[in-house]
Amino acid sequence: MLAMLLKIIFYVVSTLSNLVTRLIFSATAYVVVLLIHAFKVPGEALQGALEQLAEAIKTCFEYLVELIIELTASLISSGFNLIIEAVTSSASVSGTVFGTLVEKTKSSLEELLTGLPEIADGFSEMISTVITDLWNNYKYALGYVTENA
Repeated sequence: MLAMLLKIIFYVVSTLSNLVTRLIFSATAYVVVLLIHAFKVPGEALQGALEQLAEAIKTCFEYLVELIIELTASLISSGFNLIIEAVTSSASVSGTVFGTLVEKTKSSLEELLTGLPEIADGFSEMISTVITDLWNNYKYALGYVTENA
C-alpha cells in the first residue's frame, strides 16, 4: 500500500517537474528567438545578452534542482516522522494493547520491508526521469534557439 502511494507521488513529482522545466525552457527559447529577430543587434551585444540569458537559465536550473532535493528531503523526513510518531505512540500503550500493536507493527514493517526495494526503485526512477526530462527540455530549447536565431 505504501509502495503504491509513494509510486504515485514519484510519478506526480516527475510529471510536474517535466511540465515546469519544459515551460521554462520553451518560453525562454521563444523569447530569445523573438528578441533576436526583433532587434538584430550587433554581435557583441547579442553575445552579452545570450550570456546573461545563459546565467538566468543556469540559475533557474539550480533553483529547480534545489527544489527537487528539498522536496525529496521533505518526503523522506515526513516518512521518518510518521515512523517516529508510530513508534512513540506504540511505546505509550501497555498490556494487551501493546501486544496487539506489536503484532500489527510487525506485519506493517514486514510489508514495508517487502516494499522497500520497490520504493527505492520508484524513487530512483523518479530522480532519473526528472533529470532526463530536464536535460531533454534544455536541449530542445537550445536547439530551437540555434535553429531560429
